[in-house]
Amino acid sequence: MTLLGTSGAARSRAAALVVSLLVAITAWNATLNTLLARSGLASAMQVAYEPTLPLTALGAVGGLAVATVAAVAVLAALARTVAPDGDALGGNETIGETVLAYARAVVVAVGGVVAAAVGLGLLVVPGLVVLVHLPLVFVAVAVDGDPIGRAVGRTWARASGSRARIVAVALAVVAVPLSLAVIATLTTLLSPTVELVLGVLVTSVAAAAGIVAFVALADSLDGSSGGAARTDRVAPGTSRQL
Repeated sequence: MTLLGTSGAARSRAAALVVSLLVAITAWNATLNTLLARSGLASAMQVAYEPTLPLTALGAVGGLAVATVAAVAVLAALARTVAPDGDALGGNETIGETVLAYARAVVVAVGGVVAAAVGLGLLVVPGLVVLVHLPLVFVAVAVDGDPIGRAVGRTWARASGSRARIVAVALAVVAVPLSLAVIATLTTLLSPTVELVLGVLVTSVAAAAGIVAFVALADSLDGSSGGAARTDRVAPGTSRQL
């Protein structure tokens, strides 16, 4: 299923979520710049991070945390919006189940990025393994309501035999933002504000496209395994523990 196959209402919600993602990523970048400036790291590295916000270092930490949670929640809502039989607001789930799905999505996104960074820093390969499978684990917890442990195991199993396709999708998603980041570090032709706007636009579009692509990929992997993996979505007997 693709976004083009969704209803007009779903496409409208998806568009609104992309706009919300733009706002969240803008806030994330601005608060990160502020934290680097207020903490003294920017001057120590002799790099000017702009624009910044009128916040203290502690305020920037809080703003960065809020922006991170908001961005992940928007991505989870987008995944639930474009997924087959998905509903950002929960559909047949209870309020508790919906909140838990979003909470798991935040834990997976933040914990996964940290684990990938540690893996890349220490041994490289473990970090790459985490990065490749992280989007599908995110889809499993956000869309299917899987507990985190089950999502990891299920993702590993259903990715068997399709990892080349998963890697190809992941590379396609990160190629443009990564290229932009490299160019930004090698040139001073753009003002900091223009760099921020361009970076936010590219990152938001790439993240939204990546979510749509991985939701479709997860659905195709489930379909190739006979569809059994989708039949237990938010089933009454499903464990709701982390």
